[in-house]
Amino acid sequence: MNNAIILPAPRAPLFATLGNCPRWPFLLLLSLLLPTEISFNLGSLRLSPYRLVLVMAFIPSVIKLISGRAGKVIFIDFLFIFHTFWAFIVIAYYHGANVSIESGGIHMLEFLGSYLIARTSITNQQTFRAVCWTAFSVVTILVPFALIESISGIHIIKEIGATLTGTDFSSSIGSRLGLHRAYGSFDHPILFGTFSASVLGLAWYQAIPLVGLPRPRKIAKWSSFIATFLSLSSGALTALMTQLGLIFWNYRTRVQANRWRKLGILILLLYVITDLISNRSGIQVFLSYLTFSPETAYNRIIIFEYGIQDVWRNPWLGIGFNTWTRPDWMHSTSMDNFWLVQAVTFGIPGFLSLVFPILVLLYKNWEGMPPRMAILRRGWSISMIGIIVAACTVHLWNALFVYFAFLIGMGVWFQFIHRSTSISRHEHG
Repeated sequence: MNNAIILPAPRAPLFATLGNCPRWPFLLLLSLLLPTEISFNLGSLRLSPYRLVLVMAFIPSVIKLISGRAGKVIFIDFLFIFHTFWAFIVIAYYHGANVSIESGGIHMLEFLGSYLIARTSITNQQTFRAVCWTAFSVVTILVPFALIESISGIHIIKEIGATLTGTDFSSSIGSRLGLHRAYGSFDHPILFGTFSASVLGLAWYQAIPLVGLPRPRKIAKWSSFIATFLSLSSGALTALMTQLGLIFWNYRTRVQANRWRKLGILILLLYVITDLISNRSGIQVFLSYLTFSPETAYNRIIIFEYGIQDVWRNPWLGIGFNTWTRPDWMHSTSMDNFWLVQAVTFGIPGFLSLVFPILVLLYKNWEGMPPRMAILRRGWSISMIGIIVAACTVHLWNALFVYFAFLIGMGVWFQFIHRSTSISRHEHG
């Protein structure tokens, strides 16, 4: 008998990184591979795969937050908690307590629950990288299915999901550029495309200090490009181009001081000049260039003009789930602007309690941040800005809304990194 000791084969860096992904983020991101057709009803409540994960993780995440095991509770946490409770108040005011408990509960579960999973699970760079690689893996897995969809028009994931649960799925969305628009596992091509585009910033920067991962990094980037294109969505392409623009600016100005402040001033000047020299407002010009067709651009401009009037008429409590004011000829009640939906539905307090903490996460606590952490945060910030811009032309709902809240929560741990002496504690948890 050979008594030699056989050592286990060393794990590849990629799989070692994935192995650091905490349980709840891993399950939540994995659930995005399953379509909402794979759902069941519990009374009037629809339980989709990602909602099941959120239900199981909600209480443990709340306990972990309160206990301080994920860092102290900060002002940003309170603002997001306020946002969800304000939604309860608005819905109860317009629609009664029963609707508030059900719809407000779903809003809390999907937004606050997803935020808390990331907020309490990602507390160091190892878990942050592992979550990023899990997200890249989800996009990469969806790419072959999206290619088949685009060429054949057979939406494999959606149709299999519908068959398994005895429901129906059919796409009424027309083709573009001679290709069918891919859904992946999402409820609309624009949601699939925006999700795929939003990982580009993370893929570009998050693995820079690691050795031995050039190929997976390239795969992650190309998966984001390909999946975004196959959605054939202007909003998703906008998210992708926004990130590429920021990446280019970061590269070209890497030795300049105050470069991001300069970029902000430059964008503001361009907006003011456009507003002054054009016969349309800057917002109208912006929206008109972020669509595939003049008809879509016109509709989005009309939606913004009428929607903002509803906000000024109902600044505190919004209009709840009531139908927003719109022209008689506009039959669709959908509003292709996530930020406008928040203001119209929940009023200015609901809008600000969502937007302000995101801006704080993007702006605060950069000074003195160790270079390695700054690289990771730059990737997260660029991905975040990409989806923020896309949300100006698309509403985020279902799985993409959950992912959006999760992405916000991913960035909170950077707020706990104050100086280089704190790296050890946060790198090793």
